[in-house]
Amino acid sequence: MSENIKKDLAQAKKNYQSKKYADAKEIYESLYIEHPEAFTIWDKRFYSWALYQLYVKNPENETDLFEAVDLITRLVDQEDLSKKDGVCAYTLSMMKLLDYLYKNNDYENIIVWAEKLNPDYLSQKTSTFTTDDGREVKLASNKEKYFNWLSKSYQEVEDYDECLAISKKALRQLTHFTNNSDIWFKWRVARSCRELGEYDEAIEYLKDIYKFKKDWFIQWEIAENYFFKGEEDKSLEYAVSAALSRGDSDKKIKLYSLLEDLLEDDDPEIALKHSYLIYSIRLHNEWSIDDDLKEQITNAGLDTENTEYWKIEKELKGYWKDLKFKNQQPHFGVISRIFPHGKSGFVKQDDGESYFFNGFEFKGDPNKYREGIKVSFYLEEGYDKKKDEIKLNAVNIYDI
Repeated sequence: MSENIKKDLAQAKKNYQSKKYADAKEIYESLYIEHPEAFTIWDKRFYSWALYQLYVKNPENETDLFEAVDLITRLVDQEDLSKKDGVCAYTLSMMKLLDYLYKNNDYENIIVWAEKLNPDYLSQKTSTFTTDDGREVKLASNKEKYFNWLSKSYQEVEDYDECLAISKKALRQLTHFTNNSDIWFKWRVARSCRELGEYDEAIEYLKDIYKFKKDWFIQWEIAENYFFKGEEDKSLEYAVSAALSRGDSDKKIKLYSLLEDLLEDDDPEIALKHSYLIYSIRLHNEWSIDDDLKEQITNAGLDTENTEYWKIEKELKGYWKDLKFKNQQPHFGVISRIFPHGKSGFVKQDDGESYFFNGFEFKGDPNKYREGIKVSFYLEEGYDKKKDEIKLNAVNIYDI
């Protein structure tokens, strides 16, 4: 190697260390084109970090970002940071690029670029920061981010085999989950299983999710899987529970459509009322209404200008309630305790047995929501997270 090349490389390094990144990059770039063999591993690392500072850290131009990361991955190797702290230009640049692609919903490119990362080399170390109002927020590790970005991308491009595989791998390998990411990985497993016709496995994962996440759409997805299996009684059981659970009516249209299908043969009049509910919601929101639905409502002699969907929904709630609790007698007791936050408490049955309840299960007069009032309620299985066991909870609580 000529003395001039050595001198130029030394100057490039000096420029980088003085934070003259553009000057360093200019020297490295010209030398690397003509004399790549002259670069030591340290020269390549400094060149990579100069590219990172200029084009990757705070990207302003997508083309420059892509080209810089591509060159960095050819200059240096990914270091194994799974068991040690440290920084690696390769890893940091790839994570920045994947984050950029994820924020721009560029799922196909995430799949392409993620091939350049070895997840076994990624750190599982989490970090925290404190918000202005004093809350401590935990940030995901690089390995968790990688699995999240990739599993979401496979789901979005509808490659359910790969989504299933990467989501299960995340659940096996990750030791820490932030922001309920384990629930989202399980949900992607369930969604992939449904799309692949593995309905039993989908139901198993969804029921596990429902222990922790009491949202109506989890019950709806369980109902869908039972429907696809041909188990319509089980599907109806979960569908009415979903309909009675809290949630915006305009987001439940597919649920109401499922209920219409389930009830069409046994109770066509109630099935029609579900169609009317869907019609009224769409009309209220000024959404498009397909011709078949419009014709069905017109032929039934129903008011085609009715936008007061909540009145139809109120009528149906009584039906859903009767259907859900048809095999159970109501229980009676008093609200014995409400926790200071008001979001939950205990109901003490007349025979002395106590049952936990969530505040949203109180359906009566809000002004009467207090300790000591007499109530009627039903019992439903719930999950006690602290004790890791299934217990009966009080639901559908009314003051009497």
